[in-house]
Amino acid sequence: MKSSIKLSRRLRALLPMGVAAALALSACGSGSSTSGGGGGEQKTITIATSNDAPFSFTDQATGELKGIDGEMINEIAAKKGWKVKVFTSEFATLIAALSAKKADVIVDAMYITDDRKKQIDFTDPWYTEGEAMVVPADSTLASRDDVKGKVLGAQTGTVFKDLIESLGGSQVKLFDSQAALLAAVENRQVDAVFTDSAVVGYSLVQKPNPKLKLVTPYTPFYPGIIGAGVRKDDTQLLKDLNAGLADLKKSPKYLEILKKYGLTEANAAK
Repeated sequence: MKSSIKLSRRLRALLPMGVAAALALSACGSGSSTSGGGGGEQKTITIATSNDAPFSFTDQATGELKGIDGEMINEIAAKKGWKVKVFTSEFATLIAALSAKKADVIVDAMYITDDRKKQIDFTDPWYTEGEAMVVPADSTLASRDDVKGKVLGAQTGTVFKDLIESLGGSQVKLFDSQAALLAAVENRQVDAVFTDSAVVGYSLVQKPNPKLKLVTPYTPFYPGIIGAGVRKDDTQLLKDLNAGLADLKKSPKYLEILKKYGLTEANAAK
């Protein structure tokens, strides 16, 4: 989400090297991967995600890929006749995993930024989203203008780090997960944190916390544009994804997915 907004959030423990290698062999592949079925071949596309709701995560009860980005790639894949497999890693390592060909496409609410475009190519925009400001429930902080000289927090691997470093806080603290970030606010390790609005909104709906509050109204410093990322040499996959995305945006399913996870028509990408 950020430097235009970077993106956010979710960071899971990095898989042990042996496990990661096994996944690379069994669950990952290139855009040309196929799997037999019905006497023909079915293309398999492996997505990279940090497995964080509400963007792209595996439902523990059903094993299905869920989330805003997850359901969008499912819709695109279904229309294309692709099979979807999932590779999970920390958010901060997703581009490296893509470059190492452990996956074919990053599908995890990744903000499109100039720095990232130097490393990978992005699809057309999937949707837009801005950051949120979270403070203790009794805090009097009401905007970014109020945080000068305060202790500020953000999640490792996100561009929110860039944001808090620009706000003149007395100290910057980084955390490896959304849960740790919110716990830091609750425990008053920080005076305010900045994170993805969709992430924190979904988190607080799932698990209300009276010790925290979202600053509202709040105008995002940089409303982020989100896309899926592919390797720079994977031009055909990029074209296929953009074509599938264009078809999805024309269907009622597009807004249905956004609204299911708390977003609105205002978040729709043109």
